[in-house]
Amino acid sequence: MSTITEGNISDIKIGRTLAFHKGSIVAFDRGHNDYTGYNQLTSKGIFFVTRLKSGAKMRVVCRHSVSKDKGISCDKTIEFTAKQTSAKYPLSLRRIGYRDPETGKRYVFLTNHFKLAAKTIADIYKARWQVELFFKMGKTELEDQILHRYQ
Repeated sequence: MSTITEGNISDIKIGRTLAFHKGSIVAFDRGHNDYTGYNQLTSKGIFFVTRLKSGAKMRVVCRHSVSKDKGISCDKTIEFTAKQTSAKYPLSLRRIGYRDPETGKRYVFLTNHFKLAAKTIADIYKARWQVELFFKMGKTELEDQILHRYQ
C-alpha cells in the first residue's frame, strides 16, 4: 500500500486515512509521533512499532527478562505519565532497548505488541530501515541523473 503526495503533506495526516487489517503491524519513524493515532490503531487491533521520542515521561509497570546476547538491553511495560500524553494514549505500551550489532547504535522502540519476542520487534523496525535505504538510494540516483542531464 502506498500513497504519493506533495512534499508538504504531513505523513501523520495521510497515515490516519490508511486502512489496515486487524492484526497488521505498522512500523514508522519517531518523527511521526502521534499518540492519538497510536490509540486509534490499538483500538482497531492494529499493532505498531516505532522509536520512542527522547524525553518522554513514563513509569515502568513491569520489567521482562531479556536476551542480552541478541542485543536486547531492556524490555519493559510502561505507561505515560505526562498529562497530555497519557490522555492521548492511556494504555500500557512496551519499551524495548536494542543495540544494533552491525553499527553499535542504540535504539529504544515503542510498541503495543506484547506477544512477539523483543528481538522480533527490533527486526521489524530494522526491516523499515531497508525501505528508507531503498528510497534514499533511489533519490540519490534520480538527483545524479538530473544533474548529469543539465550540466
